Amino acid sequence: MRDYYLLADDGRMAQKVVPSGLGLQKENSFEQLPPISVLEVNTDGTHAYTDWLEKPLPMISERMKTITAKYNPSVQWKRVDMIDSETNQRNVYWAMQVPAVDCLSMETAFHLNGTVKRLVLDTDKIKVHHFFKVQGILEPYIVVSLDAAESFLRRSLNGFVLQKVEQVMRREL
Repeated sequence: MRDYYLLADDGRMAQKVVPSGLGLQKENSFEQLPPISVLEVNTDGTHAYTDWLEKPLPMISERMKTITAKYNPSVQWKRVDMIDSETNQRNVYWAMQVPAVDCLSMETAFHLNGTVKRLVLDTDKIKVHHFFKVQGILEPYIVVSLDAAESFLRRSLNGFVLQKVEQVMRREL
């Protein structure tokens, strides 16, 4: 059985670039983006451009996109150029719409407000997926296989943490 991990924002990095000005509504935010967006950011020399940005919507660096595209060619991409107003440095990021996989186990537990209390994935439903969104939950969780996670870590990509996800295998009767 292959291990899976949640790809989550690394809260330990306080000084990472936070893009603003995309003018997105909560719903269908990816669809609202033009194919290429240009954002002005002011880093005052202290903020880092990380490979993973979770907000306002998941965006990854060019380096991370190259790897991700190999693990899931069905991901849709839109380019976001971030230009530092002080240094005129341009950094290319990719907003992504990750296909969702119906992979929740019956053992997944929810809070009364519908958010996930305990996430459990059904490995039989995951099949061969390596980089996907979990279907059927409110949170925009992105899950990666051990193979994909190792590829990210071997290349020293940053801005994220990996949290192991609980799994069960359905028993055939």
